[in-house]
Amino acid sequence: MKKKFALCTAVLMLMSVSALPVSAADDTRTAVISTTVEPTYVVTIPADLKIPFNQEKTNFGEVKLDSAQIEVDKCVKVTMISDNTLKNKADKSKTIPYQIYEGKADSAETVFTTASYLTAGAKTALTIGIEKSDWNKAYAGEYEDTVTFQIEYTDNQ
Repeated sequence: MKKKFALCTAVLMLMSVSALPVSAADDTRTAVISTTVEPTYVVTIPADLKIPFNQEKTNFGEVKLDSAQIEVDKCVKVTMISDNTLKNKADKSKTIPYQIYEGKADSAETVFTTASYLTAGAKTALTIGIEKSDWNKAYAGEYEDTVTFQIEYTDNQ
């Protein structure tokens, strides 16, 4: 009898539980996925160069943004700093003026001073130009100059 009573009680409990209203609210949950890419860049500048005597235009290589992760509204700016004068090693007062142009030797006409780069692979070919009349006025000897390329990460203007 106790078994029957226990069984009836269990059935009644189950019936009373299933009779209770069950409600569930719609639920939406989110997950945020994020990352940070730090700005980085690699710039290649021209290597040392020996200009053949009497050569009026000589390819000087290129300034190139090899790789880059750049923020929106930013750029890599390369500015050339030079007095554009080859100086005689024995007598610094003896000089040969030169100019650095954008482009290859066969087409270079615009003087290079600065360039801004936004994407990897962007580049500017450079050419050194020495006028024939300046070669003709030059004293014998070895001449050299140092060209500095200032590289900065800055606002894109």
